[in-house]
Amino acid sequence: MKAVLYTAPTVEPITLDELKTHLRFDASNTEPAPSAPTVALAGAGAGNVDNGAHRYRATFVTADGETDGGVISAAVTTTAGDGRVAVSAIPLGGSAVTSRKLYRTIAGGTTYLLLATIADNTTTTYTDNIADASLGAACPTTNTTVDPYLTAILKAAREHVEDITGRAILTQTWDYYLDEFPGDDYIQLPFGNLQSVTHIKYTDSDGTQTTMTVTTEYLVETNGEGYGRIVLPYGETWPSFTEYTSNPIVIRFIAGWTTAALVPYKIKAAIKMIAADLHEMRGEPTIGQTVSENKTVDRLLASERLWGAF
Repeated sequence: MKAVLYTAPTVEPITLDELKTHLRFDASNTEPAPSAPTVALAGAGAGNVDNGAHRYRATFVTADGETDGGVISAAVTTTAGDGRVAVSAIPLGGSAVTSRKLYRTIAGGTTYLLLATIADNTTTTYTDNIADASLGAACPTTNTTVDPYLTAILKAAREHVEDITGRAILTQTWDYYLDEFPGDDYIQLPFGNLQSVTHIKYTDSDGTQTTMTVTTEYLVETNGEGYGRIVLPYGETWPSFTEYTSNPIVIRFIAGWTTAALVPYKIKAAIKMIAADLHEMRGEPTIGQTVSENKTVDRLLASERLWGAF
């Protein structure tokens, strides 16, 4: 028997902002958001910018992500006779900045929408001739310029906790392969927190794959945070067939807590501590540096471990 991950979790038990707080990250650990650009009527006659007051702000883009919106510019009011705006003094970022984005409000609005992407870190001027209806996505509110690094260590920390506890922490889909049906009237599934069984399929010696029918051929016991089970209804037996290949039986199931809010605080605390260790020990230990096992993580997770055949 073996379990193969089919779909990984789409969220983590703690947010990046929570991890940044735990690691004491501040603005010095990210690319700072830009200062305000300078704006004025372009004086080029009629244009496409809708009549009314508009404000602007910029963001920096790095290989890691994008900053939150920078300082907001002064307002500039366009009219039917002057519908273009000259944006100047567009801020330049540090050496990690690869491009910048300009955001603008609609006439009289307060939400900043994507106006243009400046694909360099040198250009300081831009002429806005874009109608409100052609503006794009909203300006980000979170600085993600270090997120790939934090995302990687957060995922590694969560996976390590899953290895220790034998649990699926958050919603994920697995394929569980068997060589044969058991002699018992149930199949115990790994990882706990069983949400549902998608299907049970088996392939016979003719190469024909058959999907079993839930409620008539098997029942599902989710069993809360413990091991879930697939059980036979009263009077039923497992299918009898000659196997076609190795691992002829596959059970696809979904396991894990459904939301991060349901994950026990002990697990979240352990994930933060492991992530902190990964951040602080990013390379080989220096001479004289002692690396020791984090006993607190073991204590936090002791009562969360699943015990059994898996």
